[in-house]
Parts: sequence; C-alpha cells; structure tokens
Amino acid sequence: MKNALSFAVALGLVAGMATSAVAADLVLKGDARLRGYYKQNADLRYETPATAGTTLPFWVPTSVWSNEPSDSLADRQQKLDQRYRLNADVIVNDAVKVNTRIVLADNEFGNENSLNPYVDRANMVPYALGGTITLGKQEASWGNKFLGWGSNVDRIKYVTKAGGMTVGGYLQKSKEGDTNMGDGDVDTWGGLVVGKAGDTKWGILANYIYDDSRRAAVAAGTTYTDADGTVWTNVAGTAAKGESDTGYLVDVFMNTKAGPANIMAEFVMKGGDAADNPAGDDYYGGFVGASMNMDAITIKGLVAYYDGNMGQTGARDCDNDFAPTYLIGTCNETAVIDFGGTTQSTNDTTYLVAVGADMKINDKLSVSAGLAYLMATEEANPTGVPGVFADGTVTEIDLGLKYALAQNVTYSLSAALGMPSDLVDTVTVPGTTEDDIF
Repeated sequence: MKNALSFAVALGLVAGMATSAVAADLVLKGDARLRGYYKQNADLRYETPATAGTTLPFWVPTSVWSNEPSDSLADRQQKLDQRYRLNADVIVNDAVKVNTRIVLADNEFGNENSLNPYVDRANMVPYALGGTITLGKQEASWGNKFLGWGSNVDRIKYVTKAGGMTVGGYLQKSKEGDTNMGDGDVDTWGGLVVGKAGDTKWGILANYIYDDSRRAAVAAGTTYTDADGTVWTNVAGTAAKGESDTGYLVDVFMNTKAGPANIMAEFVMKGGDAADNPAGDDYYGGFVGASMNMDAITIKGLVAYYDGNMGQTGARDCDNDFAPTYLIGTCNETAVIDFGGTTQSTNDTTYLVAVGADMKINDKLSVSAGLAYLMATEEANPTGVPGVFADGTVTEIDLGLKYALAQNVTYSLSAALGMPSDLVDTVTVPGTTEDDIF
C-alpha cells in the first residue's frame, strides 16, 4: 500500500506542475471510487447436499450438483476494491486536441501490486471538413444504455451538424488482422442521426458488420466455391479459403415528456452471421420507462423485453450498463446478471417490470426503494423430465441510500433481495426451491 500511495502522490505533483505551466492547453478531470460488496447465492445455482456416491439422473449435469449445504461459505462473495481514472485532454490549438484516459487502479485493493495503470482511451480530434473527426481509441456511448455505454473502441469517426440534426459515420475496428487466410479483420461500418424537437430527443444508429476472422484452414489441394461463385483452390503452404461473415445492427432511442412525466425508450435488433449469437440468429429487445417528480419524491417505472437467444444458449446479454434494478446490470456492485443473462435453455426470452421511488430527505441525504418482477420463459427444468421447461421468475426488493460527504463525493449504500423460482436449469429435484439472492 505504501508503494501505491507514493505512486499516486508523485502523479499528482506532475499533473499539478503541468497544469500551472500550460493552464490554457491542458484539461484534467477524473473519477475515484472505493467500494465494498457482499453477495449471497450470487452464482444463480441451486445447491443441495447430495449423499456421497449418489447416482444422479442422466439429465442432471454433474457440474451444477454440489455437496455443500445452501447458504454455505462457498455461496458467498465479498470484496473491497478501488478504481481511479484520470482524463487528460491536451488542446493543441483551436483546430486540434488530443484526449487520453489513464486508469491508475482498476478494481484492485489489498494486493502488493494494487496499482495496475494502463491507458484505455487515446485519440486525436481535428476539427475539419465542417465537423469533428475522432481518430483512435475512443468512448462509445449511445442512447439510453440498452445497447452500450462507456465502452472503448478503435474508430475513425466523423460527426457534423445538418439541418438542426447531428449526423455522422464511422469505421470501427474490432480486430485488425494480417494473415494468409484473408485480412482477418472484424469491421463495423456505422451511421447515426440524432435530432431534437421541443422536449423530444431521438436517435437512429445502423451498423453493417464484416467479420473476416473466421476463415478456416483446409488441406492443400482442396477446392471451395463461395456464395458468389468464386472457386478457391488451396495450394501447398497456404491456408486461405472461405467466406466472410456479415451482420447488421439497428438501434432507435427516444427521450420525451408527456405532461409532468419524463419518458425514455430504446429498441435494438441485430442479426446476420456476424451477430453475437452463436447461430447467427437475430436478437432484439427494448424498454420503455417513465419518471415523474413530485416535490422531494421521484417515482419511476419501466417495462423491458429481451430475446437474445432464438434457439441457442450462450447468446448475447444486454449491455451491462442497462441497470434497471440492483440485481440487473453488472456495472452495479450488487448485480448478479445482465438483462437477458438468465439464458439457460434454448427458448429463453426475458421480461421485466420494475417500479420505484427516490426521496430527497435534505441537501445531503436521499433514500430509494424499488420492486421488480422478472420472467424468463421456458427457462428451467424443475421436474427433471428432459425437454420439459418452466418459466423462471425473480421477485426483487431494492433499498438504497446516498449521502453527500463533500462536494463531488458521495457515499452510497445499496441492498437487494431476489426471490427466484425455476430461474436456473439446475433445480432437478421435484419439491425443492431455489435459494434467495442477497
């Protein structure tokens, strides 16, 4: 810890001197977080003691059967960690700036090397061609967090204003290859439009995905005809053949007002061979939420739907920053799954209804409470009969507190209780129930 403290102090001195020397050209900002969390039964597994030597039914995977009693130490997770991030934006001149973000510590605490600094964003921004060009590793945030928020991607992006709207396009490089099996790239060509009219803000994003990283090696002399009729012959010493995968993504979001209520919504659909789903099937989903302020109390509600499976396990879950409850959205310290992450069967579709209220006690203290009901269709196999599924559910109760310790410093305390039923495909003994999640 002494080494960690010395590093942090030294960095602060360097940044301070740089700010004094070029105050007009360097902008520093950042965020710091120290957190601790405790989770009980967060692995979403049903665990019941089994007598040594027990012969399990053939439909019960041995990897999910445990000899441990429920609520044992093996079911618990607790951790204390910290994160420090520093943004340093250098304004080169009126037409160019360079942005960087350095992560000084990332979810580490109590280890000898608890500081593990790295750069997670670095990009150059020239203001040219009537708009803004961003080149390099940059933040990707969109809409109301259902699709993605705060991730870091390699992009060449151009954005400008047109007719009162923001329009733009980009090339995103998820993988840049150089192989003898094609270029090995994973590219996304995207376009976006964001507009505002009165109290309504809306946006449309569309992506075309090109994945050339999945070409397979074949034996020398093998011939192959792809979809456009091109015949490939693999010669000795070469391993190139096959087609690239393609896919698409479309996302629409909207924020508006209806009387005293604030409305937000977002819908996304993705498909094609390059989709995250292993079978290349479409996934789609969305949500509609509303909130309303009544003096010191804000009431809110949300309904959401997600089908990320379409007949395959291992499908993409919703973005982890979509966190409508304390147990959903793994950017939350208390969360155990992402929305859609309940997928256990091959038919899983997820629904959610959530309501809550925030109350401001005074300028420093606020409290919150919430109630939610989640259902995953045909999720679990509670009777042990192969192929017979039941709809899994979770009823959730949330309580929260926030207290302003100082300007820009907030202490928060959150607690959640989840009461599942047939949520996980490991409840294979009739008459048993799943453990509550806390």
